[in-house]
Amino acid sequence: MPLFEGLSAGSEKSAVILDIGAAYSKVGFAGEFGPWAFVPSKVRLSKTKKEVRVWDYSSVDELYDILVEFFHVLYFKHLLVNPKDRRVVFCESILCPTQFREMVAKVLFKHYEVPSILFAPSHLVAMFTLGVNTGLVLDAGYSETTVLPISFK
Repeated sequence: MPLFEGLSAGSEKSAVILDIGAAYSKVGFAGEFGPWAFVPSKVRLSKTKKEVRVWDYSSVDELYDILVEFFHVLYFKHLLVNPKDRRVVFCESILCPTQFREMVAKVLFKHYEVPSILFAPSHLVAMFTLGVNTGLVLDAGYSETTVLPISFK
């Protein structure tokens, strides 16, 4: 049973929204006006007791350990929900490495047993929130800045 049921009209629980940035990550629920928490994108590994940034990994095994610890903090400290009960929308940069995306899916499906994951480009998600079909999205982050024209029907 999840610790937080949410304020939804139906029996379907709102999806968890994850946006992992180079310095900070945003987490929350679909349908909310904003993120529930802004969390530094770093975690203390239980094996080595070292604090590492999520994006600073040297191997896929290390990335797996980092993501397991990081998602544990997100779900059980900030969101207070059972991951098995919530779908996930993962907002990602279009420059996100495929290896990172695959490891996120592996950790969420195998370790946390989430029912489904949607990988959504963050630039497109920004347009959805405004309800417009065309625009120029400027994403100024900690380690990169991207400008993308968006047009969809």
